[in-house]
Amino acid sequence: MVLKFLNWMYIFWICLGMGMLIQPFVQKNSNLFFVLLFGLFGEMMLIHFFAIWLPINEIFYGANFLFASFIILIRFQTIKTQLKSCFAEWESWKIPIQILGVLLTTLILMQSATKPFIVDNETYYIQTIKWLNEFGLVKGLANLHFFFGQMSGWHLLQSGFNFGFISNSLNDLNGFMMLIFTFFSLHHLNRFFQSRITMDLFLGLIPVGNLFFFQFLSAPSPDLPVFLISQLIFYLFYKNFIDYQGEFKLLLLLVIFLIFIKITVLPLLILPLVLLIRHQLFKIEWRFMMLIALMSISLYFLKNYIISGYLIYPISIFSSLLNPDWKLSPEMAKFMMQNMKVDSLTGLDFEEIQRQSFFEYFKNWLLEPGLRSVFNKLIILLLLIFPIWIRKNKTLFWLYIYALVQFGVLYFTSPQYRFFMPLITGMSLYILAKLLLNNSKFVLPIFGFFGLIALIPLLFSINVSNIKNSNFMPDKLEPYRLRNVIVPANISLHQFEYEKVREGNFEYNSPIGETEFFWITGDGELPCVNQSMLEYFKKWYHVRPQLRTGNLEDGFYAEKINK
Repeated sequence: MVLKFLNWMYIFWICLGMGMLIQPFVQKNSNLFFVLLFGLFGEMMLIHFFAIWLPINEIFYGANFLFASFIILIRFQTIKTQLKSCFAEWESWKIPIQILGVLLTTLILMQSATKPFIVDNETYYIQTIKWLNEFGLVKGLANLHFFFGQMSGWHLLQSGFNFGFISNSLNDLNGFMMLIFTFFSLHHLNRFFQSRITMDLFLGLIPVGNLFFFQFLSAPSPDLPVFLISQLIFYLFYKNFIDYQGEFKLLLLLVIFLIFIKITVLPLLILPLVLLIRHQLFKIEWRFMMLIALMSISLYFLKNYIISGYLIYPISIFSSLLNPDWKLSPEMAKFMMQNMKVDSLTGLDFEEIQRQSFFEYFKNWLLEPGLRSVFNKLIILLLLIFPIWIRKNKTLFWLYIYALVQFGVLYFTSPQYRFFMPLITGMSLYILAKLLLNNSKFVLPIFGFFGLIALIPLLFSINVSNIKNSNFMPDKLEPYRLRNVIVPANISLHQFEYEKVREGNFEYNSPIGETEFFWITGDGELPCVNQSMLEYFKKWYHVRPQLRTGNLEDGFYAEKINK
């Protein structure tokens, strides 16, 4: 916990400097929470650019720290005012809300210091960040393990905060995000008791989902920032739709931020577009729009092009125009697209899914086992009942239109329950806020119960065998250990042994004995990939990764082999 807290302080310092640099261009009078979000966005852009040329190593860390410190020095008086305002805000909170803030901070620290529970952490999160720390963006890395082609902007951002050249236990970005959002929510919860405004309560209730959110804290999962920031986007749209508050730039920046983190949320662009048209903002905001669009699209395309040879991985749009020697083979890109669909239905291959009728597919998707079934049913239920609240509310109407579009895009591409969580969270919180609006005496008890219930898995070993979504995940959640007060748990759930395997012109590390779930890599030394996976693609797709030159930093290409 101590190391985690110190790392949070470092993240805070860097984001404070970068955020103060960006603030005047987006929202001059924004509070500290938004400054930190600006800092995260700016840092992500900086790392994208830097990683094209160089690794995110100690040289980057040193230069980054000096740059952030320089900005903080220049804007010291503004920062001092911001911090005083934060402390004054804290003192104005109701005593129960202050107590909740302390308790939730402790729980977030505890959860962040435990072992991760997310399968994707073992398949490509850990390895992605290692590649970034040691080499930056590597040409054709997707040829080694095509999950690397999904590299999120969140992973690039995490590579700038994990001190990979010193420790392998500091992937703490999600914990930091949860912490600042918790205090932002508590601010709105406290404000609700004066304003009695539904949307203040909406934001104030976000920690009600802690039992679910906390499972994403100890790994750099891109899902958590999407779950949280999407609620802020809904709030800003709601706030500015009828009576424009001058927050279009803020809304657009947050939407771009989330698209960089996870391309599946692309339909969120509907919301700033609606504001742009409704309030005729194009003439005022076109310069900012063009600047952020040009910068973000260029960096996003460059990242994808370097890693996979595709501009929008794994979609083949414009791919015929670009044919670098490190381009992922068409067979692998097609397999990746099919795999996204297969992940939505347990036990079926792509051909079986293709043969199903629309209603058969829907029934099987709805009746998936474990958590999938619960959340699949919940999103359908919410989409059916939510119109009750939008009959006389044009703002909610447009948010509902967005929800339908987002659901449709996900359902027909990759209908995994976690992709629906921003919608599930948003609609559930709004309904709960409406139900509690005139029953404020129940707000704090409900908030406290659901916010602090996340303590149970930290104290007791909880059996999750009936709700887990992968056989590779453990049957029990590992509780918090006393030793984690000082030393956090390993960033990998498993401590594999590895063997050296030669494949053509390069050697790699493969986890010993892991043959059934062949996507797995764990925390092995670079290059690390599962031998079973390479053998599978050699046998059925007649392709294997090979070094472009004799150096790992020059990347990989896909070599066709004889049948």
